[in-house]
Amino acid sequence: MNLSIFQNQGKYLMLALDHRGSFKKYVKPEDPDSVTNEELIKIKGQIISAVEDQCSGVLIDVDWGLPGYKSKTKPYLLPLEKSGYTDAAGERATELGYSAKQLKDWGAGGAKLLLYFNPEASNCEKQVKVAKQALEDAHQNDLPLFLEIVTYGNEELGKTRAEWVLHSVQMLLEHSVVPDVWKLEYPGDLESCKKITELVGATPWILLTRGEKFAGFAEQLRDAVKAGAVGFLAGRALWQEIPDYKTEADKQNFLHTEVANRFKIISEIVLSK
Repeated sequence: MNLSIFQNQGKYLMLALDHRGSFKKYVKPEDPDSVTNEELIKIKGQIISAVEDQCSGVLIDVDWGLPGYKSKTKPYLLPLEKSGYTDAAGERATELGYSAKQLKDWGAGGAKLLLYFNPEASNCEKQVKVAKQALEDAHQNDLPLFLEIVTYGNEELGKTRAEWVLHSVQMLLEHSVVPDVWKLEYPGDLESCKKITELVGATPWILLTRGEKFAGFAEQLRDAVKAGAVGFLAGRALWQEIPDYKTEADKQNFLHTEVANRFKIISEIVLSK
């Protein structure tokens, strides 16, 4: 396994563009179901192109991101899970959709698993089992695993984001789930970020955007990096305003000026540490 291919000066400066069903609304918000595969492939390729010279790697999906990323000058992750999740009585279950061998055959330098997690849900054991299976599969195929934890259910139980993120990571560690890179939510404050760093030990952790507006994500990233995070996998915070630009010229201008500049800003936050 080679994690260094995803690094710039030992840091992870990565674009997240593996969004699947939800991505259609960013192409045609007024009628998402009418968007063609060709349109989705095209816009994903355009987003990658806007930051390709700056990023150390990209996270893309198999259907649209992979064919859209034509140059493939930077290493990429592909997801192991199916899009979305199944919902049983409010509990979210992640299902595997691909094997690590398939990802490797498609040229991926690493695998990613999105694991929805509520540490007080009755399906925790099943979610942990999925994570273990993904980790074993990735390592058997000599691929590093980036494990993305997206928590839910904390507000209903009066828990803070910090409690939920930390509890989730702790539970996975207790079951010997140690990915090569943790991709985690901002837990709410600097002190909680420090607790994450203490908890994961030598394993690197990076920040996900979870739909934050760019300015908010940049502030979160400053805290995370100050506390020990070593990069980001940034998605919607960079490009989610695409639907606001109706002409091709305006869209290209947004991507190659605003989005490119945003990527530069957050890269500098990470590299300046």
